[in-house]
This record gives sequence, structure tokens and C-alpha cells, in this order.
Amino acid sequence: MGRQGSTSGPRLEGRLRRLRTAGHRITAQRRAVLRALTAMGCACGVEDIHARARRIYPRLGLVTVYRTLGAFVREGLAQTVQLDDGRIRYELRDGSRHHHHLVCLSCGAIARLEACAVGPLQKAGRRRGFTVTAHRLELFGYCGDCRSLERETR
Repeated sequence: MGRQGSTSGPRLEGRLRRLRTAGHRITAQRRAVLRALTAMGCACGVEDIHARARRIYPRLGLVTVYRTLGAFVREGLAQTVQLDDGRIRYELRDGSRHHHHLVCLSCGAIARLEACAVGPLQKAGRRRGFTVTAHRLELFGYCGDCRSLERETR
């Protein structure tokens, strides 16, 4: 899980322009949330994003972060990853290849999975007259670190 781009510069400005074009005002709060999410470079929880964004805009409220992330998702700038327990993480859509996620049930780590096996399911849907416009897939299990810890405690 690497950085998803610079916290300033053309990529950030392009995302802000996209929001503006969609009718959103570019406020200091929205800019702070976008910079924080960009700098974090991974699927993160709202509280972590809030803490990081407050370094940029100290009076930023948690409700504002939730609303801002909702706008980012609606405009296609971010996407959600739902954990097994219902918690939601957010990550920027960075224009990279389509991907899915591996989610550790023990520590909550999320890793990108660059493979996609949904093609045959989409074809089956088309045979039934169904047009698939989007899909998501999260695979749940235990990461190597957590499996190693479990073996050590036995």
C-alpha cells in the first residue's frame, strides 16, 4: 500500500477541479481532507483521516469529514472498503488498475489485490440480459503477520 500521489501539485488540483465542476465549493476543510487522504495513501478509517486533516486545519469537525468523504465517494474521487464488522474505510480512487481488497479479520489491515475474477460472472449476467455497471469484492481472512503471531502463541 503506497502513497497515492502528492499532497499538492497537479494531481491534487485536478481532484479539486473535478469537485468544483460537480458544483462543490472548494473550502479549506475539503482541501484538508483531500490532502490528508492523499498523504495517507491507503484505505483509512474516518477517525484517522480526521486526525491527519486536523494537522492541516485544526478546527476541522468529524461531521465535516464524514460529509466531505461522502461527497468524494459520490463524485468518484474516493471509494469505500467495508470491513467484516461493518466499519468503513475510505481510499482515493487514483486512476490505477481496477483492484479488490484482502482484509485481515484480526488486525484490520487492508491490502490491494490487483487480480479480478469477476469477468465470467459479468458474462453470465449479460447472457441473462443484465448489464453490470460496477462491482466490489473484499476477501476476508488472516494476514501473514497475524498467522505468524498465532503460531508463536501456541
